[in-house]
Amino acid sequence: MLRYLRAQGIGIVPEPRGIDSSGREVLAYIEGRDQGAPFIPEILAEDGAERLGRLAARLRAALARYPCPADARWQFAEGPPGPGQAVQHGDLGPWNLLWGSDGLIVGVLDWELTGPASPLYDTGHLAWFTVPLMDEARARARGFPRPPRRLARLNAFARGTGLTVSEVLDAALHAQQEYARRITAGPAEPWATFQKLGFHKNAAADGEWTRMNFRDELA
Repeated sequence: MLRYLRAQGIGIVPEPRGIDSSGREVLAYIEGRDQGAPFIPEILAEDGAERLGRLAARLRAALARYPCPADARWQFAEGPPGPGQAVQHGDLGPWNLLWGSDGLIVGVLDWELTGPASPLYDTGHLAWFTVPLMDEARARARGFPRPPRRLARLNAFARGTGLTVSEVLDAALHAQQEYARRITAGPAEPWATFQKLGFHKNAAADGEWTRMNFRDELA
């Protein structure tokens, strides 16, 4: 799949270099800056939110075209996407992105949770943490040093995706619900650790916050 994405011109995904003598997958190194703590300016800026929306749209379009083999094996699934599904990164958030000195995204990392899902799962997941769709305490803990202008950021992100604001919010709500479901679905890692950390409760609380604070946009 990574080779396919690179062949489609998405050179910001890691280049596969084969398997080493210990059976480990080897990927080429990508140089760049991570999200920072608090977030780097490229993420905090509203044009950064739009850039993240464009990234989600670009990946969504490419993954929708991926000719998934019938015998595909993912970490938590087997086979190609079913009806109404597409292969998704599965953990598309600021923590899995690298940024260049020119303010552009240069790397999309950590594809371990890749597998079939809703075609808008990645878009909703990234919107969740980009806008961000959570209360002030959670936003501050996630990297926003001051209360963000959420509606402006939501509109910027939606512009980047080519979707409406309500479509982005619907996708984010689905991602919040699906993320919580995955955590509580079974004992496999990393979900078991996430459950101990209460991440499913965070997702549920963020979903309720989103519904309460964007009722007009969801209507």
